[in-house]
Parts: sequence; structure tokens; C-alpha cells
Amino acid sequence: MKIYFNRLKKHPFGGVYAVLLGIAAVWAALPMFRGGMYDAALVDLAMAGILIYLMLKSVVYSFRKKSSLPEKCASWGLLVAANVLALLPTHEFPGNLSTAFAYSLLLCAVVLYFSGSRITSVCIMPALWCFVFMPYHEEFMLLLSFPLRLSATMLSAGILKLCGVDVVFSGTSLTLPGLDIAITDACSGINQLDAFILIAFIIVQILHKTTWWKVLHFAFIIPALIAGNSLRIVLTVLLYKVAGETVLQDTWHITLGYVQIILALLIFLCIGKIFKIDSKKTAEDKDA
Repeated sequence: MKIYFNRLKKHPFGGVYAVLLGIAAVWAALPMFRGGMYDAALVDLAMAGILIYLMLKSVVYSFRKKSSLPEKCASWGLLVAANVLALLPTHEFPGNLSTAFAYSLLLCAVVLYFSGSRITSVCIMPALWCFVFMPYHEEFMLLLSFPLRLSATMLSAGILKLCGVDVVFSGTSLTLPGLDIAITDACSGINQLDAFILIAFIIVQILHKTTWWKVLHFAFIIPALIAGNSLRIVLTVLLYKVAGETVLQDTWHITLGYVQIILALLIFLCIGKIFKIDSKKTAEDKDA
């Protein structure tokens, strides 16, 4: 840790970037705390902390060099783009995203001017998380909710038909003999998406070393969540046929919700293991 801080002293601007991102994250989390969204706020802050730490780690372990003339020119271009976005008329979401992206571009312009393109590349993710995603957390969740519900409904209907169950789906509803199931926002997995993103991000950092495999694995978050939700719906229907309406009550419903997350995580881990095997084969082929 002492070595880490000694290295950070050689990159003083890295600490400035971290402080600015930290302030933005806390500022974005305050409305969530005031609205009673404590879980979402804490998870988002934890994710912001991890992203900022990874950014700082990259900063302190990189060779410090001054920005080149092309990089400084590019930074001025980003600054102009940030001003253009900030001057655009803002309305309700997603129109007011222009201001959020303007803040992100402004920070990236500063980093690019003083620290170069390599450090800027590791600042992009924490900047987008703190300035764009966190302030509009609820809006992004609502945008994702319907596609998640629709995909899970279609997939679960297909699995149930393969199991010999007579089912018809319409939109985000399933119709079975004597039973109608509506997949609501609460049942879409959207409430667990924040925590799932955080856990998945940590898994990706542990399993993979190269950025390419990290990005590829991380892209399977949504498919894993959809698959987990679909299996939960199928399990609910099959249990209903055995135990009746008991499985639709609160205790069973909450328990099956946890089962959904466990299934999604297992699917995500399996995908990661497959990618890890492939990455090892690729590295061995290069060595050969």
C-alpha cells in the first residue's frame, strides 16, 4: 500500500481525477438515498469505487509522460463537443442526457490534455458510470425492464412447450389452463440488475486478464439474467402443477426470486469458464 501511494505521488493528477469522480458519484447517489433507494445507491457507489480504484491502479502503474500535440488538439476537440452538448436544449429523459455526457466529455478532455490517451481510456468507464448512469439510474432501469420481461416471457414459453405444457404468450403474459401469469417490472430481474452488474464485474476481473475477454464475458450479463428469469418462470409453472397456488404466494415468490439470481450467476460463471478455457488455448497457440 505504501508503494502504491508513493507511485501515486508521481501522478498527482490521478488523485485529482479520482476525487472529481468520487464527488460526482456521491452527488448522484444523494437523490437515490433521499428517495429511499438505499440498496441501489450503495451498490452504485460500490461499483463507482471499484471503477475508480481500477483507474487509479492503471494510472500509478503506467509510465508518466506528457501529452503529445495531437492528444492536446484532441482534448480541445472534446472540450468543444462538451460545450455543444451542454448548450443543447434539455427536456425529459433521455433529452437531458446531453448534459450528463457533456460532463463526461469535459473530464475526459482534461485527462487527455494533462495525462494522454492511455490514461483517458481507463477514465471513460468510471466517467460514464458516475456522470451518466448513476444520475439517471431509475430511467435506465425502466428502459431495460420491458425488453428483459419480453425476452424472458418468450424464452420461458418456448421451454414450457418443449416440456409438453400447453402455453400461449402475449407480450409479457403467459396463459396456461387455469392460470394466467403476468411478468411485471418486479419480476423482470431489474431490481437485482445493479447487484448483478457489481458481482459480474468482480467475477470478470478475477477470471480474465486481457481486456478483450473481460469485455466479451461482461456482455453476457443481460442474456444470463434473461435465462435465469426464464428458468424461474418455468420452475414456477411446474411447481404450480404439483403444489397449486401455494407457489404464487409471497414466500415462494421471494424464494424463487433468489433462485433466479443464483441461476443467472451460475450461467454467467459457466460462460466465464468457457471463455477462460478458450483464452488459455489462444495463449498456448501464440506461444507455440
